[in-house]
Amino acid sequence: MPGVKCMVEECMYNNHRGGCTAEEILIATNGNPIAGTVKGTMCSTFDFDHHTNQYGDNVSD
Repeated sequence: MPGVKCMVEECMYNNHRGGCTAEEILIATNGNPIAGTVKGTMCSTFDFDHHTNQYGDNVSD
């Protein structure tokens, strides 16, 4: 998949040149009600956008 970098050596879609050969990928939260950090999404390219939490509260700065 062009533009997607893969660092997981155990993944069958890793082409071992830093690329991903999967036709599609799925990115989801890490079970947190608010995905406000890289750790919350397990996505190192995550950049927090302005959102509200499950209670409707603004969670942006």
